[in-house]
Amino acid sequence: MTSMTKRVLTTAITLPLLFIIIYFMPYYSYAAFSALAVLTAIAASIEMRGLFEKGGVTLHPSVPLLIGLLPLVQWLDIACEPSLPIVNLTMVALALLFFSMELVMGKVDHYKGSLARISAKAFLVIYPGLLITYIQRLTSLPYAGEALLLFFLLIFGNDVFAFLFGMWLGKGNRGVVAVSPNKSLAGFIGGTVSAMALGLLFCLFVPGIKDQVTLPAALVLGFATATAANIGDLIESAFKRSVDVKDSGHIIPGRGGLLDSIDSMLVGAPIFWLLLTIL
Repeated sequence: MTSMTKRVLTTAITLPLLFIIIYFMPYYSYAAFSALAVLTAIAASIEMRGLFEKGGVTLHPSVPLLIGLLPLVQWLDIACEPSLPIVNLTMVALALLFFSMELVMGKVDHYKGSLARISAKAFLVIYPGLLITYIQRLTSLPYAGEALLLFFLLIFGNDVFAFLFGMWLGKGNRGVVAVSPNKSLAGFIGGTVSAMALGLLFCLFVPGIKDQVTLPAALVLGFATATAANIGDLIESAFKRSVDVKDSGHIIPGRGGLLDSIDSMLVGAPIFWLLLTIL
């Protein structure tokens, strides 16, 4: 089975599964979707921890589990609507906990690696911890199901069509970005334009969201989300190049690790959420 076949097949399986979770399991403020977010944050943090270890920075195995608290607290924030900003407070609590852990564990190397370890933990709090909560925040919108489906449609659409256009028209224009020499200009343009077209069609025909998002806004939403998704994909390539690995893991057929599949979602989600709430 070719890489392209695996890639398309994985997308064809993932989107229907997400559709089932979003449309048929919206109970308790999308608890099932948030449970998936918690597991994804933990698994992605484990992969990121592995990349850090390849770069010489060793983190305690409990760190990825603690990162999973952020999407859990984000669900509580949406479901219970507390008066306090509990997601931000959880980030502060994690920072203080990681500082305290370093005071104890740093004595192993006489604190010579403390700065690198604390920096790595702080990074995990943001990537994937905080960024994944922006996908959950879409569940608080009045048209939550449609907003989630539109987000995933733009992300997967950009990815698949960038791959297809890159294979078709990209042979003579690869290497436009040094960090990922196999990416082509045709792929970037094809994926972005396809995402804009998909966003336009979705907002034109899907009930609920078509009354909330104008067609020009849909084009802006598609362009900005696809652009952010491409940046997310490229920065993940930089992470892997820094430790000389091809994939962050091996659990997703045709894609590699989990981070290889959600990198564009993590960076695209805040932009999509921000623009959707504004537009």
